[in-house]
Amino acid sequence: MTGRLRPSARTSVLALACALILAVSPASAQRAQGRDPSWSFENAEPAWTAGAGPLVAFSRRHSGFVANRSHEPLAQLAASDGMRTTVIDGVEPGEAKVLVLINNYRPDWREFPAMDPPSAFSDAEIDRVRNWVEGGGALLILADHAPLGGGASKLAAAFGFTFLNGHVAEDRSAEAGYAHVNLDFRPGSGLATNHPVTDGATGRKPIQKFHAFGGQAFIPAAGATTLLAIPQGWSAILAFDVHRNLGSELKIDASGMAQGAAMEFGKGRVAIFGEAGGFSAQLMPGDVRMGFNTAEGAENPEFVVALLRWLVDYRPSD
Repeated sequence: MTGRLRPSARTSVLALACALILAVSPASAQRAQGRDPSWSFENAEPAWTAGAGPLVAFSRRHSGFVANRSHEPLAQLAASDGMRTTVIDGVEPGEAKVLVLINNYRPDWREFPAMDPPSAFSDAEIDRVRNWVEGGGALLILADHAPLGGGASKLAAAFGFTFLNGHVAEDRSAEAGYAHVNLDFRPGSGLATNHPVTDGATGRKPIQKFHAFGGQAFIPAAGATTLLAIPQGWSAILAFDVHRNLGSELKIDASGMAQGAAMEFGKGRVAIFGEAGGFSAQLMPGDVRMGFNTAEGAENPEFVVALLRWLVDYRPSD
């Protein structure tokens, strides 16, 4: 018998695929995953004419995600709204208005405790990024489950955010012996509705759903708005590998913590998310899809376009 997998079955297949890939190494995992070239997005009402919008810079510093071009669907969304995009080697944004950092981690991550990963950025670089945002720049950090996003922990802390650097998993499933890590955020169920990213103030329609394909929890900075709040019945598993260490590693209640948050910082803006898959359209071995190219993540692009507009302070009246 052939046909589409039920959502629960697709989630199980995705979890198994991720577990098998991550069993090798995070670097191998990022190489095994890649953009889905068949995915596209139709933006009927772009904010700017093509190429006339702000410049968005993606850093490939210690980022397998950018190295294997998994960032390109996100860049495609920005371009569909009239923004320009580029890839840079470090964290010097130049003329860019938005700096995007995705899953930055150093190759020597195994030499450090799971919850205390090495920084992918020097203290001097962190200071420069912080000062740039304070002066009017916009920073987007996508920092996935351990160890993929841990390299940005120290940078996030410079803005007041605390990464847990583990995995978020549902308690009920963990008690049954398996890791359920996908989260569906909706109004009344973790998705904030009182922020310009979600309430339609940027000229996009109000957001009704964002789907996360796993990730980590973090404690937002004072003054930040939690856009994606982790619900009751979910915990942070403080381990590198949630599938292997589900019952053996320390876990803490993650309910009320964030998987996405945003705030103004000086004259600039910061948005941080503890998951990267929901910001892309990826293919994995076995023709497994993750992100915009799935039924669960099909509404994510609307959220992301609105987020990019908010980061650059776009207002429809402009």
